[in-house]
Amino acid sequence: MKKKLEKLIKLCVFLLTLFLFSSANNLSNPLVLMPQARIAVGASYMLGGYSLTNREVPSIFNRFYGSVSYAPVSFCNFGIDAGATQLEVAGDTTSVDTFGIFHGEYGFSGGGHIKLGTPFLFNNLLAIIAIFHGTTFSSKNNNGTIYSGLDACGGIGVQFHISSFGYITAGSQIYLITGKNKNYLGQKGYYSNVNNMRVWIGFDYFPKANIETKNLLYVSFETAISPKVKFNARAPVEEISFSVSVGSVTPQLYGKKTEIDWNP
Repeated sequence: MKKKLEKLIKLCVFLLTLFLFSSANNLSNPLVLMPQARIAVGASYMLGGYSLTNREVPSIFNRFYGSVSYAPVSFCNFGIDAGATQLEVAGDTTSVDTFGIFHGEYGFSGGGHIKLGTPFLFNNLLAIIAIFHGTTFSSKNNNGTIYSGLDACGGIGVQFHISSFGYITAGSQIYLITGKNKNYLGQKGYYSNVNNMRVWIGFDYFPKANIETKNLLYVSFETAISPKVKFNARAPVEEISFSVSVGSVTPQLYGKKTEIDWNP
């Protein structure tokens, strides 16, 4: 009993360490943990509003991604992401300094994600899941001003299986942005986001395909909300993000096949 407790404590410490030092933005790829020997391929769009620097300057992130996820075992999925990110940063006028409005172009983004989870418990009803996802980004305007950096996020939550629909996941997350900017004169500055804690909820929907295919199609939606969420004239959204993903999951590609295949 003591050894089992020690193993459980070590596992909790490991998950917590990953949670605190992970890197991420939107989590849905999809959110559900796939059974082993499967691959998911998808595309996603994310709109996120964040407050930067201690003056809480509103910013908007627009992102388009393609992602590939692989499940070597049932309790772990991981993958890579690549796409483009565009930034908008509002003007900030104070008594000591003035920043102009930054309207950037789309620049390359790349990163990865990992999902860890328990088996579904209570007659396939719920599981505990941890998801981590990170990307680098860069956005440049016509004047040569650049905003670049890394955003990092990890979420832990409870995942519910809804028969003939898919999955609902809810939990909390830590979201970090760190980066640097350079204006048209070559002057450099550093920034980060002000509010790091968020709650999030996501939906994975697996529609019944009308075409003859062994792949499972999915649509995922996710939103993450900070306690400081607000809507104002300076930014359409602030301290809230939305993402939507579409894609498909392959059948089991290798290994011993079970009599009952995965049926979301």
